[in-house]
Amino acid sequence: MRETAVFPENCKFAAIALQNIRTDVRASVTLRDGTIALTKMPFPLDNHWRLWLGSMQSSNLENCNLFLVRVATSGWPDGQLANFGGNLDSEQMNVVGGLFAFLRIIGAVEYTNAFIVAGHVENGQHEIRHFSTTQRFERTRGALPWVVQAADLEEAAQLSRAYRGLLQRFPGERWRFGRGCHALKVALEQHYASDRLHGFVRALEALILPEKGNTEKQFVSRCKLLAGPVAAEAKVGSILQEIYKMRCDVEHVHDWDRSIVSRPPAEREHIAYLRTRQMEGLASAAYRKIISDPALQVNFYDDAALRAFWQRSDIDVRSTFGDVYDITRLGMVRKYDDDGRAHPSEWPRGLLEQLSRAAS
Repeated sequence: MRETAVFPENCKFAAIALQNIRTDVRASVTLRDGTIALTKMPFPLDNHWRLWLGSMQSSNLENCNLFLVRVATSGWPDGQLANFGGNLDSEQMNVVGGLFAFLRIIGAVEYTNAFIVAGHVENGQHEIRHFSTTQRFERTRGALPWVVQAADLEEAAQLSRAYRGLLQRFPGERWRFGRGCHALKVALEQHYASDRLHGFVRALEALILPEKGNTEKQFVSRCKLLAGPVAAEAKVGSILQEIYKMRCDVEHVHDWDRSIVSRPPAEREHIAYLRTRQMEGLASAAYRKIISDPALQVNFYDDAALRAFWQRSDIDVRSTFGDVYDITRLGMVRKYDDDGRAHPSEWPRGLLEQLSRAAS
């Protein structure tokens, strides 16, 4: 990574601006894919733009503490730099939006607002041609606070780039893996934990290709190969069985804790949130693994490849996937702070020091 600061003359730009994001990125850096990460607004907000945006949105934009910016110095017809809405503008906005989406798949990003801003620079003037608020990514209740590092931005950029490459090879709605990615993104946008749990299970079902009439059994038998070590298979299987029943209850609009009524009443809600966080972690890790590993991707190109993959032995599947995510390592949270995170009394050792360093 290298430091950078300014836009060149005669360029188009697109940026996602994040307000109050918890991060320890302190300097302006350029990621390997060319995305620039800046900690201050990279263009002046002149009076006519303040009037256009309104005082509240102008203030929100100025108070953002992380900007992910794409800059293009070519790619439009001669004399049409000021024209907005073409393929290049759309591509640049999709890139910064995709990077942020993959950052959320890496961890539970904390922020107040996220905005997409796009425009161009001509004759020394920064012209804003697009401003919008993005769909919000939520956190599951009981999640630990997470500090975004520069390395996380780099990983998100590489995942986003790899996924865009896959979309070029497998466009359209018939690609099962693409529909699974969409299901995961939608799940991360849901406010209610029951809807999140349902969505995470759907995203995993896109990967396991369950047979009609055998979905529950195969969800358990196949997901347990990704969700923990061989030594914990019995425990992992029991957890997955419980999760699948919860998912079915949500699907049929029953209470989402109906299948865990055998548990002590005071524990049921905590267990339900834990199960949701476990599925969030597993689904996110599985998709990161596949997108980042070309050798693994070939097993998810179509239903035929998926069917052949899941006909392999359990040992072969585990070996091909490698370590994905151990759901047994997540502990139950019984106390929450005012924002729904795990209460500091529930944090693992060392997290408070890490957060303090990031805030200093």
